[in-house]
Amino acid sequence: MDTSGKWIWAAAAAAVLCAAAPARAALEDDGRSLEASPNATVVTADKLTFDYIKKFALFENNVVVNDPRLQLSANRLTIIFTEDGGAQTIKAEGKVLLTQGDKKARADVATYDVASGKIVLAGGPPQMMQGRNILEGEVITFWRDQQKLECKPRARLVVYSEDLGEVDSFFKP
Repeated sequence: MDTSGKWIWAAAAAAVLCAAAPARAALEDDGRSLEASPNATVVTADKLTFDYIKKFALFENNVVVNDPRLQLSANRLTIIFTEDGGAQTIKAEGKVLLTQGDKKARADVATYDVASGKIVLAGGPPQMMQGRNILEGEVITFWRDQQKLECKPRARLVVYSEDLGEVDSFFKP
């Protein structure tokens, strides 16, 4: 199977991300129409290294991801690509903060396996928060598409009685 087309696209996307500020200035609408799409994911960082042969992209320093489903900030973001050019694994490191509506998650490392939808938070210790409610443990694993969560060892959940109605929404997308 010839996958060079996808890799050329990925390399072009990486080049566009590297040159985002100058390219925007050249566009009449300042590039905002491209980012206004409800399906657009925008990644910014101080530095991007893309390796076509080793099939990875590395964003370093002041990494911010704005996605229609969530926002992420970290010191470093590594994307490992599959043979056909799709994302296989995404790993955020250093002061990781994930935000989705009123839900937040914090950790030193967040690893996302795209195929399984599994996200593992570790280090810090990791915390998941919704309003005043907090879940923490040494490792928090959740599956995006299954509304399933596992926290171990030393799982600790702080729930305020007046917020008990919000506990169910912790697991809803």
